[in-house]
Amino acid sequence: MGICLLSLQACAAQEINSETSTSIAAAQETPTNVAVSIRTISPTQKSPSIIAPTPVETLSTPKSDTDLEKVLEESLISGVDWFIIVEDDQGEILFSKNPDQSFAPASMIKIPTAMVVLKLLEDQGKTLEDIQTYGISGRNFSDLLSAMVVNSEEKATEALEFFARGDNRLADILKGWGLTQTTYDPRRSSAADLLLSLKLLKTDQALKQEFTRFLLDQMAVYTSNDEILLGRLNEKLPQCEFSNKRGTMLNPTIVADMGILEYGDSYWYLVVAGTPAPDSLATFEDIQASLEAFAESFGDYVQVQLENSSVD
Repeated sequence: MGICLLSLQACAAQEINSETSTSIAAAQETPTNVAVSIRTISPTQKSPSIIAPTPVETLSTPKSDTDLEKVLEESLISGVDWFIIVEDDQGEILFSKNPDQSFAPASMIKIPTAMVVLKLLEDQGKTLEDIQTYGISGRNFSDLLSAMVVNSEEKATEALEFFARGDNRLADILKGWGLTQTTYDPRRSSAADLLLSLKLLKTDQALKQEFTRFLLDQMAVYTSNDEILLGRLNEKLPQCEFSNKRGTMLNPTIVADMGILEYGDSYWYLVVAGTPAPDSLATFEDIQASLEAFAESFGDYVQVQLENSSVD
């Protein structure tokens, strides 16, 4: 048990708390017991201060799936290993790059973790009301899950991950869901696995509806700085709902975001992550700006689809 916790703490020391607006020191996370608070920071490799949204060069508006693939490709800078998959509600993959390749997903892995914790609680017969009073480590499960998903609090993550690991339950449940590339020693996943976790949530295939809704609601909490990364979709498409989870690290450098974009009966799944390629000079800021250009271009495409559907 002691070895397991030390391993988790070693991982936590490298990961950036991507869900709080306070400054960071030496890439260490500041625990909080607040269930809902500002959940996004933008770390840099030169300074712990927040990065202001970067102006993005306007590309041509994609009007078809063929245009979309071209424009999204143009938004991605070279010198970066990209792990991307975008899928619509018909199951059509609109864009992908290295979808099955394993990478360090940073805080995005907290969504599969939360799903397993809720599944275990569900199997114990617990309800949403129960988890507001029942818990571990002196805190109830509702607060712990909110702290992990909304705030990316590593202390809450360690407690929940330790709870889920017992009798190899964490690995077994993920494997049963088809998330075969999601592991915890070290924390690794693939764009395809992370997208599958989103699909399982959206379609109520992993959890009972009240737990599914609880987790999606945590992902949809709007907080300060939500306009960065795929959060650009919030400003581009205010008529849509976007439930997401960011993941950022400095060592190794990872800039990533995943989420479900919804409008009425239409929805899209997105997982986008980038890390500097070997010998690349690409910085955290470079990858952030490119990912945001990707979001802008995809938002233009969705806007056209919504306009066309309203005309029809």
